[in-house]
Amino acid sequence: MKSRFFITLSLYYFLFFTLIGDYVIFLPKYFKEIGFNSTQIGLIFAMMPIARFLTPFIYTKKPLTKTDYILALITSSLASFLLLTKNFYFVLSAFFIIGASFAVVFPYIEATAIEKLKEKYGLSRVFGSIGFMLFGIVFSYIKGNLIWLFITLMILTNFTALSFLEDKTIKKEYKPINLLKEWKFWAGVILLQISFGGFYNFFTIYNIEHGIKKEYIGWLFAIGVMAEILIFIIGHKFLNKLKPIKWIKISIFLTSIRWAMLYFFAGNIFLISFSQIIHAFSFAIFHTSALLYISQKYKNKTLAQQFYAGIGYGLAAFLGSIISGYLYSDNLFLYESIIAMLGFLVML
Repeated sequence: MKSRFFITLSLYYFLFFTLIGDYVIFLPKYFKEIGFNSTQIGLIFAMMPIARFLTPFIYTKKPLTKTDYILALITSSLASFLLLTKNFYFVLSAFFIIGASFAVVFPYIEATAIEKLKEKYGLSRVFGSIGFMLFGIVFSYIKGNLIWLFITLMILTNFTALSFLEDKTIKKEYKPINLLKEWKFWAGVILLQISFGGFYNFFTIYNIEHGIKKEYIGWLFAIGVMAEILIFIIGHKFLNKLKPIKWIKISIFLTSIRWAMLYFFAGNIFLISFSQIIHAFSFAIFHTSALLYISQKYKNKTLAQQFYAGIGYGLAAFLGSIISGYLYSDNLFLYESIIAMLGFLVML
């Protein structure tokens, strides 16, 4: 049974993050080609994180039901077809609906995965990283409209998600949660994810401006993903040596060092490459440890996972994007390093 669960979960992660690869890598270029301006594109890509942040508040007063879960899968599948209209307002609505759906389904699956697999969670999650990386490599050589691929991946991902509906690992009864009780953890999550704004938005531009060739940028990203994949594969062998909260603190501290290296050694391809290896801590170890920590601290595990996704990868990601735009200069990653260090100090 566990092996079947592992295979289904791995397939889900592969499909889901291949879908995200299409969303992140292809769609911005596609929307520009069909005539959307930069402001419109910015608004479109703000919809999903905002929806992921707002949706969990619905479940502070009611439990997640089977109907909610199925409805989320159906509506997101149908909403993906709105992308074919090329109408700005329909596309805007589509991504809000898809984001709200992800906020219902994905945290539930994450909570189920971490409860069943514990430290071995990464062995399954690694297939998501592989899917994302393969999409970026393979489809960078393919020209054409990938909207139908996005729709197909959405339907396949949602169909696979149906397999987790009857899982008995996560208790279904409703329990309220108190975010303030673990406020230091949540503050650390927010500050870390805000600090990622400069990396996601300006890493390419910043490095090119400091003399690193455009051809090397893709390899720098690949180093980060490969480090992430390695930790997901071997992490179960050592993550249980320390409590999750300690790994979280170590990860935030090293992320601050990572951004500082981008500032102090700008243009040095070897040291920038080394800084990318720290992504193993910034994402893989931090994310796995955060899921384990939440699972230990909250009885309503699905709602806690919803808030983790909504606060960390919704609200904080949205704020990080805006703040990095205002802070962009040669000092950007010095500021990002300070923001991450504040997250570490808060958790001390």
